[in-house]
Amino acid sequence: MKRKIHLVGGARPNFIKLAPLLIKLDKDNFFKTTFINTGQHYDYMLFDKILSDLNLRSPDVNLNVGSFSGNSQISKIMIRYEKILNKDKPDLILVFGDVNSTLAAALTAKKMGIKLGHVEAGLRCYDDTLPEEVNRRITDSVSDYFFIPSILEEKNLRKENIKKNIFFVGNIMIDSLKVILKKNKLNDKNKKNFGLVTLHRPENVDDFNQLSIIIDILSKIVDSIPLVFSMHPRTYSSLKKFKLLQKIKLIENLKIYNSLGYLDFLTCMRKSKFVISDSGGVQEESSYLGIPCFTLRKNTERPITVIEGTNKIVNSKNLINKIKICERKKVKIDKWDGNTSERIIIILKKLIKDF
Repeated sequence: MKRKIHLVGGARPNFIKLAPLLIKLDKDNFFKTTFINTGQHYDYMLFDKILSDLNLRSPDVNLNVGSFSGNSQISKIMIRYEKILNKDKPDLILVFGDVNSTLAAALTAKKMGIKLGHVEAGLRCYDDTLPEEVNRRITDSVSDYFFIPSILEEKNLRKENIKKNIFFVGNIMIDSLKVILKKNKLNDKNKKNFGLVTLHRPENVDDFNQLSIIIDILSKIVDSIPLVFSMHPRTYSSLKKFKLLQKIKLIENLKIYNSLGYLDFLTCMRKSKFVISDSGGVQEESSYLGIPCFTLRKNTERPITVIEGTNKIVNSKNLINKIKICERKKVKIDKWDGNTSERIIIILKKLIKDF
């Protein structure tokens, strides 16, 4: 009898992490996989286009939660997912990353007595003002199995008295990245002298003063190098709300795109001289590609990228000076090799036999 597994995602980062595992599980006769989409991201570029770029099939179930506050999203997902689980209870639920969909599915699994695995477990920045930090810590506290992306996360979990079922499998985002690079024959040819920008976190785009400062910084950077800005819907909404949209559009040598698709974004990153971002995934992708990343945040839950020297934590006061001395640095991080999904499947088969 096939073992039932639910893979739950709802936001762009989830789909990137989920895709390589789902594609392999679908081909494995040991498993019956169900792809649950919560509908947290439903914008064309953040859902339809990302699925197309990843060659990912349509979800089996759509919860259609839509855009609400974090608490509302989590509660709506739990209520709707519980109804699905009452009809089709799997042997295991897998969640990915640290978005609201991750936490909602994790809590639902725990409440219904279903085994839970967390892919990308153990990431910590120890800043509870970030919603993602709260999501990942609570998710880990109720999970049964922990699939960690680097050697650093086990220490974090052990600090929280989580000592069993921790599996160092590597970074599953690199699986998707390598497939995209190979499929589309992306390479380092035709490099261009420009910087890539993507910002979406509340601390950067939900505050008028901080967003104004960022715009001023970008206007100074373009004096020495052109910039390409892949603008997240949240950022665009804040610029409109604060009446700053026209100001940023008037900056010469700053080209704005409405949230580039995954393939287009990677193509742009591959050719760029550096990246300015507040995204967790971009820190990892740029590190693998050897592109200098400047993370506009107070901290990071991915310190391995800082340790390796491909990523620097910056603020509005030192960003410009840091960019002036950036250079490409190719590094090799253990198990960031494109084989993470295969390692997870081997472990899942051993685990599920014991259920």
